[in-house]
Amino acid sequence: MRPFTLLTRLLLTTSVQAAVTVYTTIPGVNGPTQTSSVAPVPQTTGNSAYSLLTLTPPAVPQGLQLSVPIQIPAAGGMTNLSVPQKGNFLGFSVELSVADAVLGRNSTFLSPIFLNYMANLKERTGMGPIVRVGGNSQDESLMYQDTFVDAFGHRKMIQKYRQPNSNPTQTPNINFAIELFYAMSNITSLVGIDWYFGLAFDQPFNDSNAMLVARAAESILGDHLVALQLGNEPDLYADHQRRPPTYSIQDYFGEFQHMVTDLEAQNLQSQKILLGPSVCCNWSTQQVLDAGYLTTFAAVMKIIGVMHYPNNNCGISGPVNPQDIIGTYLTHNAAKTFVSNYIGTAPSVMNAGLPFVILETNTASCGGFPGLSDAFGSALWAIDNALALAAMNFTTMLLHVGGQSDSYNPFTPPPTNLSMTHQWTTGPVYYSTLAVAETFGQTNKSQIVDLNLPSEFQPGYAIYEDGVPTRLALINFVTDPSGASTFNAVYSPQGGTVPDHVSVRYLSAASVSEKFAITWANQTLGSGILSSDGRLQGEEGTVTIPCDTAANTCTIPVYAPSFALVFLSDDARAHSSPATPTSTLTFATTAFTNANQHPMIDPSVLKTMNGEGGPGPRHTGSTTKGQGNNVLNAAVSALSVPALWSLFAVVAGLFLASLSSRLAI
Repeated sequence: MRPFTLLTRLLLTTSVQAAVTVYTTIPGVNGPTQTSSVAPVPQTTGNSAYSLLTLTPPAVPQGLQLSVPIQIPAAGGMTNLSVPQKGNFLGFSVELSVADAVLGRNSTFLSPIFLNYMANLKERTGMGPIVRVGGNSQDESLMYQDTFVDAFGHRKMIQKYRQPNSNPTQTPNINFAIELFYAMSNITSLVGIDWYFGLAFDQPFNDSNAMLVARAAESILGDHLVALQLGNEPDLYADHQRRPPTYSIQDYFGEFQHMVTDLEAQNLQSQKILLGPSVCCNWSTQQVLDAGYLTTFAAVMKIIGVMHYPNNNCGISGPVNPQDIIGTYLTHNAAKTFVSNYIGTAPSVMNAGLPFVILETNTASCGGFPGLSDAFGSALWAIDNALALAAMNFTTMLLHVGGQSDSYNPFTPPPTNLSMTHQWTTGPVYYSTLAVAETFGQTNKSQIVDLNLPSEFQPGYAIYEDGVPTRLALINFVTDPSGASTFNAVYSPQGGTVPDHVSVRYLSAASVSEKFAITWANQTLGSGILSSDGRLQGEEGTVTIPCDTAANTCTIPVYAPSFALVFLSDDARAHSSPATPTSTLTFATTAFTNANQHPMIDPSVLKTMNGEGGPGPRHTGSTTKGQGNNVLNAAVSALSVPALWSLFAVVAGLFLASLSSRLAI
């Protein structure tokens, strides 16, 4: 393994004073819009990751129950408890085309901010997060042995290019260097990440490069390679013109079998290494299983994976105004509908002895919806969805991370010039990963059950370990500044007595439409765009609530809106917490180059950077279906830079560009 080398040189950039400018084509939103909520940063245009659109929360429902009894057995567990779940249940799916922007430029130039985001989770779960690298851009990817080097000597592990009509999702074609696996391995050595990686499936009968990828991934990542995904949404291949219109499940089986045969000839250490079928849309997972998938490929299948978004912003049926649909996400019915697709499938997978995972999801495909996917409500939705899936015996759910054109990102590296105080942007949905990590904790024994509380706006779950309740997970989807919609959960153990107190950590915001003023246990990850170094800021706050031992009840307020994680014992709280409040491993994010140098953006990189654009119309890359076409309607950006260009430097995962003239992207 190549040794990991810590950064010793620090990069300086000159500051650029400008306001954030966001253009949008969402109905009813005027652009450009400027904000003064953050310190001056470079101008951006058309990047959904920085949209300032704020939706109106749904009206307060009528007839809410303000006192909700929770009476559950004090011992012996409950019926319908899930399989034991791990704290890293909720992880991330990183699009291959943006892997260098997220993970780091190469194996010795990792992103400290990404490491900090991951360290937050490891400290709470006692294990590294799960991260998948793949997506739409994996199927036409090629691996090279040598690291790419540009004309200025900068080492890169991702190279992007485009062929006309080669990819209907408008995602750039990807060459990646074996260096990527060394970067992933070095990240694992720091924060313990376990990885899924996607093999190219575009030419299954010309798969020699994919075989090299499989061998390299297993050799370099070792036990931290969870599985190799073979095929990404094959049920859409015909729609995307990658296969004939008649392409069927049986055709897919034939291609899959050919690559399986070739993989078996590679003498991998683990023959059971594949994840599939990774369908999403035109075929159901049950249809694929009914065709004999589990038995046909039993010798090589390690995990059954699904791609599932509850909605899309692909423009297939015309534009969608997120204001019209925000309410559909802010109800427990959304989670129930999501998991209902697998009522029959989940038992089949369990009976085959395989884990069942949601390999890629988020609020909506094609980048999500501005104002909805990048607001506090998305965090509540993700928590409810994850817990509902866990209750159905799924073992992993991965939130997709795309590029600058995506609203749903849990975290987004900056696109252009930065100062030392403008770093990454934390998406509200990232907070859901903290909440779910603490919900399951560090014991790997947590079993969850949906309590089926009366109101769809007030869902709740109980978590048991060794037959004893340890935590309650409670959600209030309602926004009500008056406080009148706060409900009290009244916990009373059947056949046992309450403790003298319970401890509560809240995920809080003033509204489901809030984008930045969000706290988990009183800590936050940035007050605006480009403001986070991945570390939680503020003093951790856990609320202690005395119980009424005479009445044998504990009354827990669940504010409107919020998520409340109730620890029923001090041990349960300890098993969801860092060893000490100051023990979290963090990584420095300060970096400099020669003060007289001015890093610039390489035009060839800019044109193919996922979600970015150069002069003229925005014929840019996107990781999700239709999004590339959608952004063509964004404002045309003008770019004026000096004649001399050099490759931009990525330090702490930040694209540092110091431009001597106006930059609009």
